[in-house]
Amino acid sequence: MKEMTTIAAVATPPGEGGIAVIRVSGPEAFAVCDRVFSGGKPLSERPGYTMAFGKIVYEGRILDEVLASVMRAPHSYTGEHTVEISCHGGQLVTRGVLSAILHNGAVLAGRGEFTKRAFLNGKLDLSQAEAVIDLIQAETDAAANLSVNQLQGKLSAPIEEMRQEILGLAAHLDAMADFPDEGIDEAPNDEIIEKLTELIGSLETMANRAEQGRLIREGINTVIVGKPNVGKSSLLNVLSGTDRALVTQQAGTTRDVIEEHIRLGDLRLNLFDTAGIRSNAEQIEEMGIQKAKEYVQKADLVFFVLDMSRPFETEDEEIFSLIQGKNTIFVLNKIDLEQKAVLSEQITNATTVSISAKTGVGLKQLEKTVEEMFSLGSIVQKQEEAVINMRHKQAVLEALSALKNALLTLEMGLPADLLSVDMHAALTSLGTITGQTVSDEIVEEIFSRFCLGK
Repeated sequence: MKEMTTIAAVATPPGEGGIAVIRVSGPEAFAVCDRVFSGGKPLSERPGYTMAFGKIVYEGRILDEVLASVMRAPHSYTGEHTVEISCHGGQLVTRGVLSAILHNGAVLAGRGEFTKRAFLNGKLDLSQAEAVIDLIQAETDAAANLSVNQLQGKLSAPIEEMRQEILGLAAHLDAMADFPDEGIDEAPNDEIIEKLTELIGSLETMANRAEQGRLIREGINTVIVGKPNVGKSSLLNVLSGTDRALVTQQAGTTRDVIEEHIRLGDLRLNLFDTAGIRSNAEQIEEMGIQKAKEYVQKADLVFFVLDMSRPFETEDEEIFSLIQGKNTIFVLNKIDLEQKAVLSEQITNATTVSISAKTGVGLKQLEKTVEEMFSLGSIVQKQEEAVINMRHKQAVLEALSALKNALLTLEMGLPADLLSVDMHAALTSLGTITGQTVSDEIVEEIFSRFCLGK
């Protein structure tokens, strides 16, 4: 790998604060910082894992008093010489210190460039690097726990173990095909079939849990539907603790989708309040209704809100037909009023929760019902496991397809060299998870999701 430039960036969020941290990493990190840091012994002469108090001086002017942390390669986050300068956390001061460093030989780091260098220098594999940004962006304890597991290598380890098993089989098959006269013992078919079956089972388990990982990391897309004036907007407001949606007695107030994000214990709900669905809507309201129907098709969860103080009507029947096959909770609202709705057995036998969005009665039970329906908490409690993301899932599915083809080839009694082709395809697919066989385009796309300074 060619020698890299020395990069620098602010590693803390912008704004006023007690301190800001400016990270400098690369072969000239010490030399660059020594040109602006004044504090006795030069940083380049100090041992790793030490801190020095001093001043940042640029063009004869003291910019700030700082603490400089020294980390020597390879014992740093990036694997390179690194200095982290802690200055006072005002935007003017921070920009001034960073500007002084950039004018003395460093270049501004790109998004995720520090973590990218950690990956390129072998400090992290690609799945661990992805866990860094997932941890930064985590909004629930569950999502953070998943990221920590992955960062600690609890995804990398089983993937690498499977790769080694496949590699061993592939190497033996390659030797048999390339050197047929060398007396290499053929592995019994039953033994190969057993190993392939075990690998396929492990990969299927991983693939099946990817969707649960998505729900934990990205949240459960939850669409609130119902006819006009059943309390959809009131439900959104009371769950989010805001007055995000307008609540009136007039039908058709909500004409576009209103989005809000809330936490329910270890879950994140992405709530979408939609236009009330009815047949005699005016044109602009009808556009909102069509959008509501589109959101229902993409939803992970549907809150079908019913006004229990009004009869069950044709509009309710139409909505009921739209949500077939969806994870649905029937939210029986306005139980504080006289009850007039008569529900079918299909609804009463389904998952229902009685609430009053006005008084707050039943909301705790609604939250509990959501948690029970998805039961994601049990996944993150298993600290020894990691759950793959959707990029990993694609790689796992490709590896699964290759191994199933290999198993079929073996069962059909076809030549061993054909079996070997599928084994190598599986190796390549799994290697994209940890980075051994990943393309530059995928690497760039992953690190483009990072913030500056990480």
